[in-house]
Amino acid sequence: MTKQQFFSNIMDICDWDKIGDDAAVTEPLVLYLSQQCDDEIFSFDDIMAELLYALDTKKNFMKARKVYDHSDDTFLYSRCAAITNGEEYYEKVKSGKMNKVWGMEFEAILSVPAQAWGKKYAKDPADYPHLTSLSYETGSNENEWK
Repeated sequence: MTKQQFFSNIMDICDWDKIGDDAAVTEPLVLYLSQQCDDEIFSFDDIMAELLYALDTKKNFMKARKVYDHSDDTFLYSRCAAITNGEEYYEKVKSGKMNKVWGMEFEAILSVPAQAWGKKYAKDPADYPHLTSLSYETGSNENEWK
């Protein structure tokens, strides 16, 4: 999976008519990924982690704090909103040209790979076997938090 395919999957497969019910929005993407090979599920997860990691900067966190009293978790959920609004939007956030994202959240995207894997194998998503090489948790991008 490429980054372009990643963004296309989110924008084209998620049911954005159900905005406000995050699980309903992501349900078609979970179903789609559950029908793919494990490598595609894991690739989706890896790309998501990479994109979230790139936005994990002290500079972005300070911008976010001006919009909303962010915690580590809510800053992560705002970064999730950046990726779920498409590649162009994400790039604007990354370049500092889109600050309204810091008042938004979309935590549900984080569980999509595990849910897809769990659906595929009829197992508990908590048993999801893949770990990304990058952590998307706030503060993980140490070079950008100095």
